[in-house]
Amino acid sequence: MDKFDISFAEKPFLDYGEYMEYLFACINLAMDAHLTQLKRIFATGQGGYKNVLYPDLEVAADICAERIDRFCFMNGEEALEASPNGEELPELSDELLSLFGSFAEETAAQPEQEAKDSLSPLQRLEIIAQRAEKTLEAGISLPFYELCKKLEMDPFTVFCFASGILASTQTDYASVFQVINENGSLSAPTIESAAKLYFGDSFSIAGAYGDMSACLEQLMPVLDLRIQGNMPFSTVVSPDKRMIDFLFGKNPMRLDENYIRFFKMLTDGKELDPIMANQNLLEAMEISYGEGVRIFSYFGDEGSGRKFFVKHFCQKQGLQAISINCKKLFVYDYQFVDKAIWAVTRECILTNACCVLDELTFHEEEKDKFYGYMDLAFGKLLAQNLTVFAISREKLQMKEITKEEFTELELPTPSNQEREECWKYFSQGYGLEAEVELPEMATKFLFTPGKIKAALKQARSLATMQKDILISRGTLFQGCYAQMSSELTQKATKVKANFGFEDIVMNKDQRETLEHAIDQMNFRKKVYDNWNYTQKYPYGRGLSILLFGAPGTGKSMCAQVIAHELNLELYRVDLSKVIDKYVGETEKSISMIFREAKKCNVVLFFDECDTLFAKRSDDGGSNQSSNNNKTALLLQEVEAYDGVSVLATNYKHNIDPAFFRRMKYIVEFQFPDVDTREMLWRTTIPKGTPLGEDVDIRFLAERFEFVGGNIKNCILNAAFLAAADGDGQEVCMKHYLQAVRYEFIKVGKVFTRADFEPYASMIGL
Repeated sequence: MDKFDISFAEKPFLDYGEYMEYLFACINLAMDAHLTQLKRIFATGQGGYKNVLYPDLEVAADICAERIDRFCFMNGEEALEASPNGEELPELSDELLSLFGSFAEETAAQPEQEAKDSLSPLQRLEIIAQRAEKTLEAGISLPFYELCKKLEMDPFTVFCFASGILASTQTDYASVFQVINENGSLSAPTIESAAKLYFGDSFSIAGAYGDMSACLEQLMPVLDLRIQGNMPFSTVVSPDKRMIDFLFGKNPMRLDENYIRFFKMLTDGKELDPIMANQNLLEAMEISYGEGVRIFSYFGDEGSGRKFFVKHFCQKQGLQAISINCKKLFVYDYQFVDKAIWAVTRECILTNACCVLDELTFHEEEKDKFYGYMDLAFGKLLAQNLTVFAISREKLQMKEITKEEFTELELPTPSNQEREECWKYFSQGYGLEAEVELPEMATKFLFTPGKIKAALKQARSLATMQKDILISRGTLFQGCYAQMSSELTQKATKVKANFGFEDIVMNKDQRETLEHAIDQMNFRKKVYDNWNYTQKYPYGRGLSILLFGAPGTGKSMCAQVIAHELNLELYRVDLSKVIDKYVGETEKSISMIFREAKKCNVVLFFDECDTLFAKRSDDGGSNQSSNNNKTALLLQEVEAYDGVSVLATNYKHNIDPAFFRRMKYIVEFQFPDVDTREMLWRTTIPKGTPLGEDVDIRFLAERFEFVGGNIKNCILNAAFLAAADGDGQEVCMKHYLQAVRYEFIKVGKVFTRADFEPYASMIGL
């Protein structure tokens, strides 16, 4: 019985392999008819064929005939399995089976000849499609059929696509297609040669133009076609390895290995954590998606859940998600990026996935290039009705990038209550000491859920290294500070705050001012929350302190004292890394520094801040205008920062006057008097120093007008001089005098013998 008989249309295929055999049989029958026609033309001497073509034509015809015979014989075996009305046939003896097999081989060509005369490729494809639908209903997967159906391919496109697969998977068909293409260098079908097979004797360029043009358009999303502009239908249809792997490979979901360094499968089927912050976000996404929106722009801090919400969305919609590292991809030229975006578009089609454009960042001078690549990606992905998520830390100007409809969603830092819930959830399974208070962690660190999870993991690693069973409060704090953004650590240096009030020498007014400043942070919760001062003072609740005075008077040390007394981390901003020659980059760095510092509640220390906080002027120049913008931005950031910012300068008169109003405390470090200098000498010399009996601290304080920084240098240098002098048992007066002499030389100050009397002889003056 003919396998393409209509009576079999309702019968599902046994498996995917049988489906493909039918599809290839449809192509073989069309090729056999075409090759028969070619032989007829050759036999009559028409067409101008050379004699050398005849052997190749015979070989090609034999290959097709052999495949058709094999297909018919398989068809005969199936006929033995069941009768047309579904009744099981009685078992036959081996002799009868042998006779039937011989009969089938002898007569296979006759019914098939009748079939190919009566049925066109279109009719055969329709019968195959009907059986394929029944097969899907039976729960059997047919990747090729499902892909064609998903892309709404026309019957001719399916035929052409299958022809390309036949040529790519069965090497002996290379000679067949060389004959069909009438070109010895073309071993795979072209759009035109496939049309000749499909339409047969009725083929004409004009009649088949619409089908061939549609075929090109429908194959482009999944096949890397090299289309010739002047001869588009000469395009070769040859599926690449990724397509063959998807259709027949053991791991069809494996992404294109040519772009694996840029692409990553975001969804992994693992159980997701519950949504504990910004819960209304998923609902907003689903509403927009239901209204036809396919572009979503997410912006928020690292760990805020941008990818987490994409995963939840995909889980509910039954989708996969593929992410692209755009920071890595967008440095390449247009041709490469265009090809990569086409590849990810195909991956989304094959794996039923949405696309996540990740790591979206750019320098201002690369803005146009970045926007162009983004628009290119949106265009290609939306052309296939794919959902796209653009993920960035800062808000993108989407209206400048695309004209398509989009939904913009911000993932803000969770509220205090949400953070506390996250701490409680993620700390399950971690052993915490009794002193650890999760509400304190939620208040102190403005972390996203992702950073809370990472902080706990880091703390456990630290505790394991220290051989502690439970995680202590201090270890958990270390885990939290380890989450400091790498961007901030590139612009600022962590300074260990070892000095307290007992280590610094200052007058009564200075100490009192700093103590009051520290009290503002220690009692902030009581005043703003318990006494409800937040309602009247919603802005500027942080602490800003300006320190000014001569170099070496203790400003930097004072910043350490503030951080030490508040038990906070201290970061010294490296101004050389903040100031950037490119327009707008300095402002970005400034905003980033305050934004990241806020999350970990650290003390920001701007030394020599007059470099950034210079006076504003209006001279009409573009450079001055840029400097004014930086100063204005810094004023806003300092005032809005809820943490502690300490600014130090040697030149108060260089600071913009607006800063003095916005500083909560201003502390002047005056040149120390004699008594203060004596105290500096005595407190700076370590208690373990073996002092000689001849050391006269009062003389050193009265005679040499040094600030704390110079005194510190002298004390250290004297210790090394003593260690290298003779037996090195004591630090004597001569060592301090020699160190003072070196300090004078270093700073370029002129000195005489009289400055060192009555001890001048000790240093050879």
